[in-house]
Amino acid sequence: MTLKCLLLVHCLGLCVLGIRAQFSQQPILNPPTPAVPTTQSERQFRVVYEWNVLDFAFANEDERARALYLGEYIPRNVLVSDVKPYANRLYVTVPRMLAGVPATLGYFVRPENNGRTDPEIVPFPSWEMNRRGNCSALQFVQGIAIDKHGIMWVVDSGRTETLQRGTNQVTCTPKIVLLDLKRNGTVIMRYEFPPEVVPAGVNYLNKVVIDDAFGGFAYITDNSGGDPGIVVYSRQLNRSWKVRESNSMRAAQNAVRFAINDTELNFSIHIDGIALGPYYNPHIQNDIDPQNDPLIGNQNYERNVYYSPLSSYHLYSLPASVLRDPEFVMKASPRDILESVTDYGRKASQTDGMIMDNQGELYYGLLGEHAIARWDSYKPFTPKNQIVVARDKTHIQWVDGMGFDHEGYLYVVVNRLHNFVAGKLHPEDINFRILRSKTGALSYVETPDNVFNNDVRYRYDGEVDNSLLHYGLSSTTPVSSRLELAGLFGRSAGQTNGGSVITALICALLAKLLVL
Repeated sequence: MTLKCLLLVHCLGLCVLGIRAQFSQQPILNPPTPAVPTTQSERQFRVVYEWNVLDFAFANEDERARALYLGEYIPRNVLVSDVKPYANRLYVTVPRMLAGVPATLGYFVRPENNGRTDPEIVPFPSWEMNRRGNCSALQFVQGIAIDKHGIMWVVDSGRTETLQRGTNQVTCTPKIVLLDLKRNGTVIMRYEFPPEVVPAGVNYLNKVVIDDAFGGFAYITDNSGGDPGIVVYSRQLNRSWKVRESNSMRAAQNAVRFAINDTELNFSIHIDGIALGPYYNPHIQNDIDPQNDPLIGNQNYERNVYYSPLSSYHLYSLPASVLRDPEFVMKASPRDILESVTDYGRKASQTDGMIMDNQGELYYGLLGEHAIARWDSYKPFTPKNQIVVARDKTHIQWVDGMGFDHEGYLYVVVNRLHNFVAGKLHPEDINFRILRSKTGALSYVETPDNVFNNDVRYRYDGEVDNSLLHYGLSSTTPVSSRLELAGLFGRSAGQTNGGSVITALICALLAKLLVL
């Protein structure tokens, strides 16, 4: 073998080892936190709270009597929609669908710390922040999400009495508000949606999920009759946009009839439930273990955003990378968006609430089946893999919001929304329940740190710093075609070290030898 060949082989080896060492210094995407083993008894859904009517923690009985007299509190008009646990509290939303709802966001303490099975709702973060008619306060909150840093993302559609006609409704600019739960609800950010994205008075912002990539994104379903879609908010850019797709986001005419016990309704309701899947790499085979190769592990950049119209039997998804890219969304044709949609197939019934855990398992309600189902998103969406985990005609009537706590419990709101809308709620009946099951998994927000969600510039450290909203990155879309190679693997172009310089020199020498 000639000297040139020996040098060539040696340089090739050094180059490969140098590149491998360079990437191995980057954090590897760890697997999800393992699920905690649970017993069959713990996995059963049990009622932890139930109410005939919902009450609030007024300062005293005189205040309650005053609210009742003035019509500010009408017990039969109050409905609970979403639930999200954090620490020893369960935070709930109380949308102002009808008049007489004194607060639209509140909490009560967890069952272990509460002596009542029908606790009063404590307005959160305060009575003043729930003041109806004050556009700086919260007007209509139906969906909330809590990220792994203890920040609650509150979506306020800005309109009240959505099920009533008249001239007394409140119309404010829709907004998203970030509250620090570690500081008892301190407002750390407020963003008002522009009218071209979410118009005031005609929107219906509903469910929300939080993506921790690139400083944080919120994906919000808007099932307004005229312009349904997914509203995207980027905390890094402090900007919002809307993704529309008629085939998957609008109501299906074969699913507008709802029959739940003795109540039948015809609803033509568009995109409603939404869930966010785990990180994955769409360009590698499933049998490759990302733990074994840092190059592969750091390429787990994609996530699926699952959704379904309320009036639909199908489950759909869009890649998060598509939703995160405002330039693509603005330029894309309807066909471009449609080509990114995945239709997984048919469910047994319509779905309102759904949630993903950090193991990649989707929990969702089956309204007509009085059931809660589970699907492992790593498996095909077949009837065999759609497993009913709870079914009860009495206790499971209209599954709405869901939330995981830090101990592996899944909480589910059951609110008889069909009877509420039809005016059939009776105060002598149990109308609202919160169920609980120990699944052993955590919320989808509990993702392992990786090169896309581990940017310290966007971590909230307890101080309100608006400069966090204006950091500029070269792209908001974690797709290899739109990110620089260095950015894809967690290294900006300016971040070099001696090892990378040596690697570059070796590779340059190798290239020169190949030419000679």
